[in-house]
Amino acid sequence: MLVLDDVSKRFGGTTVLDHVTLRVRAGEVHGLVGQNGAGKSTLVKILSGLYPDHEGRITVDGRVAALSDPRASRAEGIGVIHQEFSLVPQLTVAENLLLGREPGRWGYRQRRTEARARTLLESVEVEIGAPLTARVAELGPAVRQRIEIVKALAADVRVLLLDEPTARLSEAERRSLFAVVRSLADRGVGMIFISHFLDEVREVTDQLTVLRNGRVVASAPTAALSVGQITALMVGDELRETLTAERAAHRADDARPVVLALRGTAADVELRAGEITAVAGLVGSGRTRLCRALSGAAPARLELRGRPTRFAGPRAAVAAGVVHIPEDRRHQGLCLSHSVMRNLALTALSRGLGRWGVVRRRPVRRLARGLVADLRISPADIDAPAGTLSGGNQQKVVLGKALAAAPDVLIVDQPTAGVDVGTKAQIHHLLRERADAGAAVLVVSDDIDELLALSDRFHVLTRGVLSWSGTRVSREELLAHISA
Repeated sequence: MLVLDDVSKRFGGTTVLDHVTLRVRAGEVHGLVGQNGAGKSTLVKILSGLYPDHEGRITVDGRVAALSDPRASRAEGIGVIHQEFSLVPQLTVAENLLLGREPGRWGYRQRRTEARARTLLESVEVEIGAPLTARVAELGPAVRQRIEIVKALAADVRVLLLDEPTARLSEAERRSLFAVVRSLADRGVGMIFISHFLDEVREVTDQLTVLRNGRVVASAPTAALSVGQITALMVGDELRETLTAERAAHRADDARPVVLALRGTAADVELRAGEITAVAGLVGSGRTRLCRALSGAAPARLELRGRPTRFAGPRAAVAAGVVHIPEDRRHQGLCLSHSVMRNLALTALSRGLGRWGVVRRRPVRRLARGLVADLRISPADIDAPAGTLSGGNQQKVVLGKALAAAPDVLIVDQPTAGVDVGTKAQIHHLLRERADAGAAVLVVSDDIDELLALSDRFHVLTRGVLSWSGTRVSREELLAHISA
């Protein structure tokens, strides 16, 4: 169905893809895995027509495909679910689902568009979780991800690329998506499935290709490889020892001082020095609102080191030592057109990097180089625009920007969404290191195993209410509290 022969792609002197050969058969779900920066997203952009200036040959159904732009890619029957959203925020859910395929010849008809969108949802059997009349700008990342999935599945595709399609989905929604994937495969659609969740890759794919540093290091039937073998192929020898970290010792101690507390709400929490506090809950449970309240992005009655306080905004919170890493890294965590160096320095500008409003270039470059090395950001070019990095490396920049400010309170919403197993281990180590240095850390994550591995305390939110708290809990118990 789809064949890539010796495909290479370079950016200046950097080779991102190095003679990659890949074959996807009709009705096959082909897994593609690798660390962030391995070349997966570049390969997706080549197949979606965004990088036509590549080397090598691509054929679809035995014909050479000239993927000169996204329109040409769609004309070849290639559909793509991108890792980052490609929706129009000002339009409604229905309008986004039918963008470019609106019903009616002479004019726009809202009712007909909504009726067609409703039929579309029924045919693909994916629940969006928002009214068809809602504007996308008002919806959260999880709902936007589902819209992307439905939009891609709605096209008459012969080859479907899914780039981290489950990063914002619940377990039930993942199961629903997997059923749709298998149904499409049964109808002869060839698929490339990219995910950092190796268990789900093994579950849903038939064939697996592993990329490392832009090269194919293995291609085999998925059933022939264990999760451990896949991990070893992805990271090589360099990071294997990093992945042996065991579950946190759950060092919760009520004698530790409370650094930051939220008061007067149905979701009051206390963040203690030297501890990592987990907040779990379903999409819409109020986790993000809690993070915003604690970090000055929403009005709230707080206590900072025992004294009542109200932050005038996030800048005031940062000045007080409270830093928030938001869930939406591209739109809320980074200035994509600015360099990696400038992004890394933004939160720390008031920490000795400038005087009287003048930023000193030498210490900023020294700070950026140190963070790039410590976080293994790739490529290691502090002058590269942040928008040119892979999703996982962008996440590292967001984390580095927060750590540069040496916060007393670090609030992290979805710290490892869309990152590979090696990067996840690095991020976990850095968060634990920050807590060991005396900071109070709060982590919000959809990954239950991540919360269990990291956290000393656990809180569960249900419809904006703190429904359960504890210091020791099993995976099954935590899931039961979340779904109760």
